[in-house]
Order: sequence, then C-alpha cells, then structure tokens
Amino acid sequence: MFYRLFFQLGLALCVLWPFCGGAWAQAPTVAIIYPDVREPYRSVFMEIARGMEQELGKPVGHYLLNERDKSVEKLIQDLKNDRIDVVVTLGRAGLAVAKAVSSQFPVVIGATMIRPDEVQGLAGISLTPAPEAMFDHLKKLVPEVKKVTVIYDPRQTAWEIERAGRAALERGLTLVAQPTGNLHDSSDQFRQILLEIKDNSIALWLPRENAAMDESSLLPEVLREAWEKNFVVFSSNLDHVRKGALFSLYPDNFSMGRSLAGLAIQQLQAGGKFESVELLRDLLVAVNLRTAEHLGLRFSSQTRREFAMVFPVP
Repeated sequence: MFYRLFFQLGLALCVLWPFCGGAWAQAPTVAIIYPDVREPYRSVFMEIARGMEQELGKPVGHYLLNERDKSVEKLIQDLKNDRIDVVVTLGRAGLAVAKAVSSQFPVVIGATMIRPDEVQGLAGISLTPAPEAMFDHLKKLVPEVKKVTVIYDPRQTAWEIERAGRAALERGLTLVAQPTGNLHDSSDQFRQILLEIKDNSIALWLPRENAAMDESSLLPEVLREAWEKNFVVFSSNLDHVRKGALFSLYPDNFSMGRSLAGLAIQQLQAGGKFESVELLRDLLVAVNLRTAEHLGLRFSSQTRREFAMVFPVP
C-alpha cells in the first residue's frame, strides 16, 4: 500500500521543543501519509512536508500510498515499528485511511476538502478558505462593499455558509445566502441577482465547492454581467480569477504544513481525542488586475506587494 521514505539520520538528531506546559521534552516523531502522485501534485505534498519540518525542527517520515497494495494493517505495523508518535494524512487517499490509522495513532487530516460530517472524531484543516480571510481581503480591496450575496448547495456547504454569516456580521457586512437544490433553480437565482445588482455596494461570492454553479455556461454569463455592470465577483476558486473574478485566496502550502504540525502536536497532547475541522487560514491572494482596473480600483504599493499571483500573467 505504501513505500516508506524515512529520514533516519535527521530523526536521530532530536531537537528540543518548547511545549508550553506540555509533557513532551522533544519534538514528536511525525509521519505523513499521502498518495504516490505525479507532479505538480507531488510538489504540493513536499512543500507541506517542508513546512511541517520547519515547525517541528526535525524531519518527518514519508509513507506513500500505492493503489496496488491495500494493506492498512501493514501500514499500521510499520508506523509502530518506526515508533511514530502522531500521523498526518494528506489528500483524499490519506483521508481514506485516516479512520483506520486513528485506532492506533493520533491523526490529523490535511490537504483535502473536509466537511465535519466526513471526519467525526478526527481533527484536520480543510482546503476550504476561511470566510473570515475572504471577507477581510474583500473589505481591503473594495471598501465600498456592504453586502455579499452567495448561492450555495446546502448539501455541500451549509456549514461553511453558517460560519460565513457570523464572519460577515463581525465585519459589518450583510451576507445574503440563498440555498438551491439544483442547477436549474440556481441559474434562475443567479440571473435574478444579476438583475438586482446595480453597483459596487453588493458583491457576489462563489464558494470553492459549489454544485450550484454551472462552470461551462453560467459562470461566463455571471462574469460578463459583472464586467458590464461594474460589480465585484470574488471566488474561493483560483481558476475563476484567471477567467475574470476580482480575487481569490489559495493555499500557502508551506505555511499550511506549519499549521498541520502545530495541530498534530495538539492532537498528540490530547491523546488523539482532539476533534476540530478548521478552515484554511494559510492563504495567498490572487488578483485579476485587468478586472480591478475596469472597476476603477487603485491599490497602494504595499497592497500590491501582497499579491502572490496576478492575472493576466505578465
């Protein structure tokens, strides 16, 4: 099921770790379990691992999942033989083995979309951008916005929208969240919203996981209307910025690795009983400068330096 790529030399050089009141005198021995994938996905996992090692002050053990062998028992036995303290699983394949591994080790899940109902009894960080971060960037880039409208599929994102409502209220924004049951209804709802929006005081938010959005036909229509009426569309999907949305947030993989390492330490100290699915706060911002210019937005030099990616690509 996996290949073991353990850094024995580095693991022998234990670095003291300043746990605040914790019982551990050293950084724990951490394993990461992830699928054996090609580039560019492999580099994502490597960057996460680098962030974890930076936070821990020591290498992590790598266990690559292989579809040809599905022996979870062998994986667990090797983790025991290597005296692993805590496990971090990455990707959907890692999520698939997390529950079984958690019977023997404290486990943290990362680098995949996670809903709380998927991972009851486990802890992790979802790839879903935290709405608090989305709204903070919205207010920074377009202070005129007072209301945010979102159409969502409650089967996918009800929990995210509930949290977004609280985040909006804390920031002086009104969130108008409209649930929808199918693409036909959502298309009608989007078109009604497009008729109602008149200026930059209302922004349209497109969640990352959104079965309510028809990417092939409805998205181009929404972006075209936004361009013609000069209102803001922002998205939790990076590809939408390339197509014309004003901005999106996407994972900072190195920083996410550091956060996963910190969560792994918490999980270990809690004896594997820590249950918390966090939304991603380790984020980079991508901005469509052509859209921003069309909207009449002006950014300071400091703000521009915060843009990790811009479209159109220079």
